[in-house]
Amino acid sequence: MFNLKLELREKLEFIKEAIEEVDLSNTHSILGIPTRYAISSGGKHLRPIICTLSAEVAGGDYRRTRDAFLALELIHNGTLVHDDIIDEDLFRRGSPSAHLKFGGKRAVLTGDALLSLGLKYAAKTRKTAVVDWLSETALKMLQGVALQTFYRRKVIPESDYFEINYLKSGSLFEAAAALGGIMGSEDPGATQKLAKFGRDYGSAYQIRDDICGVFSENRDDDLARNDLLNGDISLPLIYALDSESINERDRQTLMSIYLGENERTDLEEIQRIYEETGSLERSIAKMKGFAESSRGHLDGFEPTEAKEFLNHLLDQYYVNYSPSLAPKVII
Repeated sequence: MFNLKLELREKLEFIKEAIEEVDLSNTHSILGIPTRYAISSGGKHLRPIICTLSAEVAGGDYRRTRDAFLALELIHNGTLVHDDIIDEDLFRRGSPSAHLKFGGKRAVLTGDALLSLGLKYAAKTRKTAVVDWLSETALKMLQGVALQTFYRRKVIPESDYFEINYLKSGSLFEAAAALGGIMGSEDPGATQKLAKFGRDYGSAYQIRDDICGVFSENRDDDLARNDLLNGDISLPLIYALDSESINERDRQTLMSIYLGENERTDLEEIQRIYEETGSLERSIAKMKGFAESSRGHLDGFEPTEAKEFLNHLLDQYYVNYSPSLAPKVII
């Protein structure tokens, strides 16, 4: 039987070791301590996993991706620190956010330090294509945060949602896969195909995140501050409001929370509305559509264990997903 956790153990250890060994020797402790805190707060390391596997799919050695995925992780974490400040989120991955633990001004500078360190590690790859990808991706992420903030508590069309979805999430996975391609092959065509794989994977990832914000995968999930309460648009909300079967009472229930008029959320009531309007089913179908599109971009590559791993991730995260019996993810 295929054991993804066992097969990926070596790469996960490689990734965690690389993150632990990020060089902060030239960073004063006033920023070094919160920087280390920001990059050591856990997470699935899914983007570095995508990067290492993509390098192998392209025919290369995953160990060559170290500086590339570190650059991406550092830049990503820098934007997360800033994102938490903008959203006034008090926790990140179950731990106090950097601005809560170290203060707002120090957290802003910590985010800047992480972005600077990302550039340092991008330069260490000695590949201008890596620097190009990361600079474009950083700009896309910032635009995604800006658009999400601008559209907070506003009802927007599906097309605008997917633009934000891509900028905030899809572009990160797009970059992770592309960086793997760059470090694993000299073939620009392989990099482009892997980038498309990552882009669609990331779009599926964000929709899944939207769904799991309401339909938790385990009883310990904290949904007290979900997208609806935060006023952040989600695909299930768009589809529910767009449904011909939604009644006025249910519409008012959703909108009063989304607009910040009611901070008391009956999660079971929200789940009922999303199920009865077909919003949940429609969101899952859209997520699985992106996942299958992502899989299609791998078709031109030779059969390898790395390709099998990526296909297994698609199955595990998306194709086999069900809110009533969600598969437990292991990374």
